[in-house]
Order: sequence, then C-alpha cells, then structure tokens
Amino acid sequence: MAASIQQTTQVVDVVIACHNPQRPIGRAVRSVLKGNGDVARPIVVCHNVSLEAVRSAIPEQLRGGVIFLEFHDGIHSPTGPFMYGLEHAMAPWVMIMGSDDELQPGAVRSVLKRSAGADAVIMRCERAGSSVPTPPVRLLPHRFRNIVRDRLLYRSAPLGIMRRDFLREHQISLTAGLSTGEDLEFTLKLWAEGRIRVQRSGPGYQINEDATDRVTMRLAPAADEMRHCEVLWADGGPKDPAVREALALKYLRIHFFGFAWLRATAGAWAPGDREYIAHWVAVILEAAPRCERILSRADGQLLRALKDPGVPMDTLNHAATARRAFGKPATLLPGDLRCVWHREAPLRFMMASAAARVLR
Repeated sequence: MAASIQQTTQVVDVVIACHNPQRPIGRAVRSVLKGNGDVARPIVVCHNVSLEAVRSAIPEQLRGGVIFLEFHDGIHSPTGPFMYGLEHAMAPWVMIMGSDDELQPGAVRSVLKRSAGADAVIMRCERAGSSVPTPPVRLLPHRFRNIVRDRLLYRSAPLGIMRRDFLREHQISLTAGLSTGEDLEFTLKLWAEGRIRVQRSGPGYQINEDATDRVTMRLAPAADEMRHCEVLWADGGPKDPAVREALALKYLRIHFFGFAWLRATAGAWAPGDREYIAHWVAVILEAAPRCERILSRADGQLLRALKDPGVPMDTLNHAATARRAFGKPATLLPGDLRCVWHREAPLRFMMASAAARVLR
C-alpha cells in the first residue's frame, strides 16, 4: 500500500527506511520537517512492517507532512526499501537516511548552497558530537572533488543530496541481497562518474547510536559480512588503475583490517573466516600490488598474517591491535619509504583526516 506521490515544491525528497517502529523514526521525521521542512520532505518506507505500525510511532502533528510507503520483500537488507523510496521520489534532489539518525537544523539548505553544477553533495557527518573525518579530502578548496585525489571512496555511505535524474540516467542503485556493503557499488559509481562537492562545514547529518539492532553492530561470519567483495572484486575491480588502487587501499584499511580488529578484540573469529579473508586479500593484492608499499609497516604485518591462515591466531590478533597504536613509527612509515608522501600513505592520510575532524 502506498500513498500517491505528487510533484513537490520542496527541493529534496528524504527517503527514510524503517523496519522496526520501535526505532526513533519520529525523531528522524521531526528533524526533516522542523529543521529542514522549507526545502525537504520525508518519504518513510515501512519495510516488512505495516504502514500503520510505523505511522503510529510518529507524533500525530507531524504525520500530515510525511509520505508513507509500504514495502515487503522479506529480505533483511536496506537495499529494497531505499531503492523503492528513491524510485517514487519526485523532487529534483534525493537523499537517504537511517531511521535512528537525524538531520541538524538547516543541513539541507546548507548543502543545497553548495550544489551548483553538481550531481551530488557529500554531507558533513557528526557522531557523538565530533565530526566524522570521511572523506579526508584535500585541504585546498576545489570546485569538484576527484574520487582518487580526494579519497572519496572512504565515504561508502551516500549521505548527502544526489541529483535524482543523474542516478536514473546512470542506473546507479544499491546492491540487492546484501545486509552490509550494499552501498559500496553505489558510491563507487557515483563518486567516479558524477561531479561531486563536499560540505566541509555547517549543519550536517547526525549519526546516532542508540539503536540496538543496527546490522553493522553484529559480528557476522566473513562470508556474510564481506560478500560485497564478490560484487566489486570478482572481475578484478575497477578498470581504471588509479581508482582500482584507491579502492584496494580503502578495502584493506577499512573492511579487512576493521574486520580483523573487531574479531581480535571480541575473540569472535568464526570457522572459515580466515580462509575467506585470505582469498579476497590475495585477489585485491593481485589487482593492486603497490598497496603493501603504501600502507604502514604495522599494516603490512597484519596484511601478511591475513594472507596466511596458518599464522597463529595470537600473532594475527596482536597485529590487528598493534596497527591502531597511532603515532608510533610503525604506524607512520609506509612499507616503502619512497611512498612516504603518497596521498594514501600514513602521514598525508592522517593529516587530511585530522583536518576533516577540525572543520565544522
């Protein structure tokens, strides 16, 4: 069951997917209507739950400003409801939003001011009162940002405004069937093909952590959590060598090293995890062999442990935690000193990340 969506005077349609009416969906809707309603309207997609159950969780005085859609696919993935909402959107700009997150007052108008000539504007994010330092773009301003030079791939979630016609013309969509990583293919294509601006300061997107059922909070087996490797790397990754190397470095740092650290600290390695990880690490290093020279020396130790399932578990876990001892020589120096000033090497990457945290 879906409400009829008409053309809107608002400039941005904000698609909010909700699979559980116990989540703070009312807070999310209020942040759109009360803080940004002059330029944005919320489209709430009730995912595998009745429309009335979600509608009743939103304060009555707000319901009149909300478009409600009901979507049932029986799949535990945000792809279906988000794409359903985007397909029904009518505003020239669209954005997606988690049901437990919120927009800061004036956030939509702030990014719209930066949207001239762009296909997407990446919104500044905050978590627990601090700026989230992704993407760690170049310090000097540029009209449009480059996927490689501005390290845009470190922003995997498409949080911000996107030109609706551009998404449709280029057939950019979330990957079906994935419970995590469904946005990786989406942002790879958007950042590579679109004209991208980045909001460096001003009101933005507030990531909240009071939900207890976020998929990303679960320690799933590697074959489930890392299935997106099969989508992005089965054919050797992006064809452009520079984009392929940038994606490989980001994958190793964020996905593989992050996976290893969480399992090391929780003691939660599952049977088959190491073999699955070793396979895909090998695939990525074959596609982008310079990565070991660019990453830090501490990263290199972890990488070697991940490549070999026969390395003792204690050695692997120690390497997974040691690479996070930031500031030590092993975390500051790349594997090859000739790469010390590479944009993805530790020194430049950390400086750009620090600058991204400061700017608000």
